[in-house]
Amino acid sequence: MNSFFLLRLLLLATLALGSARAIPEDASYVLRPNDMIKLEVYQEPDLSGPVRILKSGQASFPLIGSVAVSGLSVADAVAKIRELYAKKYLVDPKMTLTVEDYATEFVSVIGAVRTPGQIPIPVSGHLDLSSAMASAGGVADNANISSIQLIRASGSVTSYSKATIEGGEGGKVQLAAGDRIVVAQSSFVGKTVTILGQVGRAGPVSFPVNGSLDLVNAISYAGGLTPLANPKKVTINRKGKVSLVDYREISQRGDRPFKLEPGDIVTVAERLF
Repeated sequence: MNSFFLLRLLLLATLALGSARAIPEDASYVLRPNDMIKLEVYQEPDLSGPVRILKSGQASFPLIGSVAVSGLSVADAVAKIRELYAKKYLVDPKMTLTVEDYATEFVSVIGAVRTPGQIPIPVSGHLDLSSAMASAGGVADNANISSIQLIRASGSVTSYSKATIEGGEGGKVQLAAGDRIVVAQSSFVGKTVTILGQVGRAGPVSFPVNGSLDLVNAISYAGGLTPLANPKKVTINRKGKVSLVDYREISQRGDRPFKLEPGDIVTVAERLF
């Protein structure tokens, strides 16, 4: 037996063993609609070529027609296709199936984030809530950091806070195609209190988006008291109910701030000489 014949036998044995059960590197990848796959059948060029998986989950192949492959791993899909060809058309067909172009799926991040839009899910299929928020640039300055909703494609809704996403289990929640993340805007955006009387800059003072504003800080934002101010006579008009407070006492004790509400009108009286 000459060396050429031995080499030919070795080559045929390798093809028979390797091609019949050829499994590409992405054999565990689960096929999905819009993937572009390529079937290669050994010594059958007319049966080989690329095909797109339709939204129905089927892909069309010569002779055997439409085959439902979405939801199957690459390894399971090639086994199914091989069985169909072997049943009627080919004897011991040898083939490989590879993914040439992966379908892109998305989740949406909308609302009070820095760069709202669609976030592509990696080919691995793994995208968690923390990564999606980071891809959207994180929450915007006007966000309500206690109201971040995950709306699943199925319709279920779960609420998270910024803290639970960035430092808790919420950030590890896995997302799927069609999920939406909605970050609410703070209800305090555009809300103000009005500071009048003996302050540096009388007028409206905007509420912080976290909703926490006290009398001392509000007067500080308004430029502080003027030399003519009477710190013991500061009134707060809240929806028509007027309260008189001692600003000096409140600012000195520091441990019990006087909390303001949107719409409050603060008036600092003038000192009488």
